[in-house]
Amino acid sequence: YVVVDYLWYRRKVEGAYSNSLGFDVIDTWGRPLPDPQRWPSSRGGKGFKNVADAVHKMGLKFGIHVMRGISTQAVNANTPILDVIT
Repeated sequence: YVVVDYLWYRRKVEGAYSNSLGFDVIDTWGRPLPDPQRWPSSRGGKGFKNVADAVHKMGLKFGIHVMRGISTQAVNANTPILDVIT
């Protein structure tokens, strides 16, 4: 197994700590996306597909660490929730 662990969606910002808020890469609905600076193959909305395909070709399984719930950044940005009608 190959698992991309915690904070794969967080931008690396000089002077910021792992618990600093406001540096997550999120989409319109607040869902985490890979940081394209740290994961160049994710650019253009590709996510981890290229990485996962390469790992699978090695005969391994691929996964990502995801926290449950809505991120603080998404709440602070008041992002809508996909497919919810209010």
